[in-house]
Amino acid sequence: MIVPTGIGAAIGGYAADANPACKLLAKASDILITHPNVVNGALLTDIPSNVVVVEGYLLDRFFANQIALRLGVKHKIAVVVDGAATPEERLLTQTCLDAATVVYGLDIIPEIFYTDEPIDANDLIKIGNPNTLFEACDRARDAGATAFALLAVLDEDPQSQAAQDYSKAQGFDPIGSIEAKISHLVSQVFLLPSAHAPIVRSKTKTKLESVAPRVAAEYLSESFLASVFKCLQAAPQIIPLESNYKILSTGYTNPAELGLSRKPGDLIIHDVANLVVPYDCCNGVPMIECWKHEVELLCVKNNTTDLDDTADIFNIPHKLMNSYLEAAGYLLANTRDNQFIQAEPILEPIKLKS
Repeated sequence: MIVPTGIGAAIGGYAADANPACKLLAKASDILITHPNVVNGALLTDIPSNVVVVEGYLLDRFFANQIALRLGVKHKIAVVVDGAATPEERLLTQTCLDAATVVYGLDIIPEIFYTDEPIDANDLIKIGNPNTLFEACDRARDAGATAFALLAVLDEDPQSQAAQDYSKAQGFDPIGSIEAKISHLVSQVFLLPSAHAPIVRSKTKTKLESVAPRVAAEYLSESFLASVFKCLQAAPQIIPLESNYKILSTGYTNPAELGLSRKPGDLIIHDVANLVVPYDCCNGVPMIECWKHEVELLCVKNNTTDLDDTADIFNIPHKLMNSYLEAAGYLLANTRDNQFIQAEPILEPIKLKS
């Protein structure tokens, strides 16, 4: 299930308002693969046990048959934080880390890895200083991290038109684009799962009665780190398919350095039966690649977006579904026999070659 970020989706364009649809499809699936935008509901993040959460860049690589997904693993999570965070913001982050370790039982490295310099993403458009982020992630990986919880300081003007529109469940999340860029970049460089939570510097308290229900989850807490932990808890281990994976440039992790190879049970794109997407946003890598790998595309008509990129435009074979309920019924009636059989999670700690 994919609902791309920042395109004004009628379902899934706000604070996990696609989660009910996700749960519906999960009930009709052995395994449902999705991405953080669908399930991340801030303090109210609630992910079904058979849902696998894959960061957007890695999801593209999965559909391009460049990586496999290993389920039933327990990540060692590192918290990597913008060095621009204030003492109060650092204390809040430490408190959330401690609580998640106790309440969720996660394996979180106690040390927080701060960048030596500000990440400089305050304009919400570009990452001004990515190298300092990479250096902090390098230190975290050296400490044994297999997944990154990323926190960058973001200056959002609560009085801007974009912020006002979003609080009314109109338009799109003004910080969603830069958040996606941060997690995409880290996942691309390190080939490890990552998820981003903002430290929103200038956000003021908004009266709950003035907030639309579909964004209300984001106004319940000053920290979004707990939702990132939940997404990473549901993240698989990434297994590069060395013969297919292309290193884009120097400075990126070489798949051979991870010392990993595909094992029986690791999911590849050929194990996927269906891809469910909004009706008019079929311009992404997964939608374009799916037909090559015999993945049936289901386009949901009542989930419209600001785009007009239908499957017809790209000549992608597909079926139209009026709603996610209809899509779930179709999945139940047309289950494809796969070699992959869901197993109970083993939750073995991940060990990477040093």
